[in-house]
Formats: sequence, C-alpha cells, structure tokens
Amino acid sequence: MTLIRLLLAAVLLGGAAGPARADTVNRIVAIVNDDVITQADVDAYLASVLEEQDPPPDAEPAQLRGSILRRIIEQRVILQEARRQGITVETDDISQRLEELRKRFESEEAFRQSLEESRLSMEQLKEQLRDQLMVQRLIETKIRAAITVSPFEIAKELEAHPELARVGDRARVSHLLVRVKPGRSAEDALQTVTRLRRQLAEGADFADLARRHSEDPQAQAGGALGWVGRGELLPELDQALSTLRVGEVSEPIQTPLGCHLIKLEEERAAEGRADTETHQAVYQQIYQKKFQTEFSRWLAGLLQRAYIEVLAPSQNEG
Repeated sequence: MTLIRLLLAAVLLGGAAGPARADTVNRIVAIVNDDVITQADVDAYLASVLEEQDPPPDAEPAQLRGSILRRIIEQRVILQEARRQGITVETDDISQRLEELRKRFESEEAFRQSLEESRLSMEQLKEQLRDQLMVQRLIETKIRAAITVSPFEIAKELEAHPELARVGDRARVSHLLVRVKPGRSAEDALQTVTRLRRQLAEGADFADLARRHSEDPQAQAGGALGWVGRGELLPELDQALSTLRVGEVSEPIQTPLGCHLIKLEEERAAEGRADTETHQAVYQQIYQKKFQTEFSRWLAGLLQRAYIEVLAPSQNEG
C-alpha cells in the first residue's frame, strides 16, 4: 500500500477510487441517509487492505466486504454529521495539512509517484484531507469541548486513590483494538490481530497500522494512550504490559471488547510529583475515560438515528 493510502485510510470515505467497470460503480450496496455506498467504494477499500495484508485462509469474500462496509458506514455517518453541523475547513488549513503530508516523502517526485500509485488526483487528495479535518473538528467541538472535569472530581479521585499523588512506575503505551461486533466473532478478531502482529514483526509501523485498523477512540493518534500506570488499563492489558520491554509489542490479547495489541514505547521509574502535576495527571486520566465513553455513546447515537439500509449483494459477487 502506498504511503498516501496509509495516511488517508483512517477516513476513507469513497469517491476517490480509480477507474472501475460501470456496472460495479452503479451497484449500490448500502444507503446511509441521503448518501449511497457503491460496490466500487467497498472494492477500493478492500483492495487497499489486501495490498497491505493477506486475508485469512478461510475468509469468505462476503465476510471481508461486510466488515469493510460497516467501517465505511460509520465513517459516512460521522462525515454527514460534520456537514449537517456546518463544520467548515479553510483552504489554508488544507494546504497546511497537504504540506505536512508532503514532508513524509523524501522528495516531491516521490510524493507525486505515491499519489499516482494511489490513483488519486490532487483535487481528490485535497477533498479527503478536507473530510479528515471536518471530522476532527466535529469531534473536537461536539465531544472534547463538551467534556468537563471539575476540581471536585479531581479531589474525589485523589481521596479515593491517594497513591496518585506519587508517580508509580509509568509506561508510555500504544494500543490497537479490533472489536467483536455483530458479524465479527472473537475468533475473527483474533485472526485479524494475529495478521497485524505478524506485519509488525516484519517491520510495519505500529502507528500506521493503528490508524488503519484500530477501532479505539485513539486510532487517529496512531493508538497513542500516553503515560499510564499500574491498574489504569484493562486487567488483561495491564498483565501483558508487565511482561514487555521497551519497544516490544504484545501477543494478541483477547478481552470482552475484542482483540488487542499494545506496544511499550517508553517507561520511567516511580517518583514524587508536585501538586500541579498531580492534578494535571488526574485531570487527564478522568478526561480520557470520559472521552472514550462519550465517543462510543455519540457514535452509537448517530448510527441509531441514521437511516441505514444494507442491500443484498448480487448473486455473482465474488
């Protein structure tokens, strides 16, 4: 997969695929409010995934497409909400994001070559960057900005957990999650994460894979959870983290949520900290918990309120 595809995959919203047969382009596979998702959208997403990894030996094409279709539906619903809310992005902001993207390449020629391999025109690339920024601003204004943490909450947390006034052994952790959901069993999630773990062993970048595959609220940040201490993660993740050395990635970890990978990025030993630092750390801890809860609730609400109709696939679909 080209680098541009990797950078844009987190908000793949269709309409930027290369040439396809007319009958495929016109075959509607889902309706999301006043928008449609075509077989070409699903096939383009699937092709990008298959460029990066092999499907499971026993994976059925319909199963793969179904999983991808669900992801596209979620992305469409979020983008539609951004448009409904009147979220706008200035041309200068798009240019700045485009310049940041260019800097990921060794030269302008390499950037242009990757763009060509991705079968994206410059205008299509800018449109996807605009969509990314719209979604980010929607989440910022409708979720992050609405979250408050009061001094009372901080004091109550410190009263219940006085050990928070002292920094224990801390670890900077990255996280990737493939959720269990209708149509995706725990075994399916495990197979997907096992393939991703193999790619990491072969040199793939954890942050890129998290942006591409993770279904955790921190996916857009490359799976970065920041600094965490003992007991702040799920018990299964906490146990796995205790066995890792800096730079190592865990084996797949199964929980009721799905299947996880964690990477130990950095660690530091226990130390005391000033009151200001203590309050800030507790604030961030409470804030992140609230954000994850609110994001999941918000997305579930969008999906529930949306008109979503998944059409039966054609009989000859491979």
